[in-house]
Amino acid sequence: MLQSQTVTEIDIESLLESVRLPGIAGHRALGRLIRLIDDKSPESGKIDSLVRSSVYRAARIGLTGPPGAGKSSLISASLQYLTLLGKKVGILAVDPTSPFTGGAILGDRVRLSGPVTDNVFFRSLASRGEVGGVSRAIWPSSRLLDWWGADIIIIETVGSGQLGTGVMDVADVVVAVLTPEAGDGIQSMKAGVMELADCFVVNKSDRPGADLIGRELNMLKTEAENAGRSLEVFQTSAVNTDGIDNALDGIRDMWNRLNDSGQIHARRLKQAGRELATRVEAKIEETVKARLGGESEFEKTIASYAEQIMSGEITPGDAAKNILGD
Repeated sequence: MLQSQTVTEIDIESLLESVRLPGIAGHRALGRLIRLIDDKSPESGKIDSLVRSSVYRAARIGLTGPPGAGKSSLISASLQYLTLLGKKVGILAVDPTSPFTGGAILGDRVRLSGPVTDNVFFRSLASRGEVGGVSRAIWPSSRLLDWWGADIIIIETVGSGQLGTGVMDVADVVVAVLTPEAGDGIQSMKAGVMELADCFVVNKSDRPGADLIGRELNMLKTEAENAGRSLEVFQTSAVNTDGIDNALDGIRDMWNRLNDSGQIHARRLKQAGRELATRVEAKIEETVKARLGGESEFEKTIASYAEQIMSGEITPGDAAKNILGD
């Protein structure tokens, strides 16, 4: 057993060293490490342990919004500007989970077109059924990209009809990407959107209706400012790159203001707590399943108690206590 663990440690350390290699060799090593994290391999903890002293430096920018808003196109257009500035960029795009492979459905090459150099790394992660449009692998994967030397880490959530709220748990600054066609839905989004987004980007602004949604969002910006909260609105067109540099400069300025005020640190503290709570919950679930005899027996136990709950023999609370052994 000891020999096997030693081999694993050497392999991980070797992979981390290979990440520093130029060109495709370094990218392949980085991709293998993130794959281990995404697959929840035993080695993932070793990776996190080895990189932990060189993390939380990069700016983490979360992109959320409905499908068809052009989040991936916006990222591709942004890379042209960021690479000209000499920035090192890591992109983590969360995709729906394939029912056949368990991995991300869309994959890396499908999602991204544009400059892929030593300073740009892209990886798709499977959502694996997580709510909120993100993946648990985002946290350790972001730390790995930070160690890699990324100046900016862009996190793209799963496209959904509602803005993915889980992005708040992984990003320093949340950017909501909308299109002119979303204008009619702005009023219905007001209830929670002020607590979610730091910036709005109206993409495909060359289409009819862009000015209308821009005005509505600027009204929302005024309401936010009156409530003591900063909110920015930008208009872009990823197709012809209009407004991309202005939006990126504005997002950078937003991050700097939040960092200077201590809010970035405060947000990251909450995120670290959220990740820890998530890991504790997962560990409890693993422990309970092991005590009951595995996944199959766990599901049978749940199904049995469900029948008893429906027949009024037991309450969900008491059933949970029985399963947990309380």
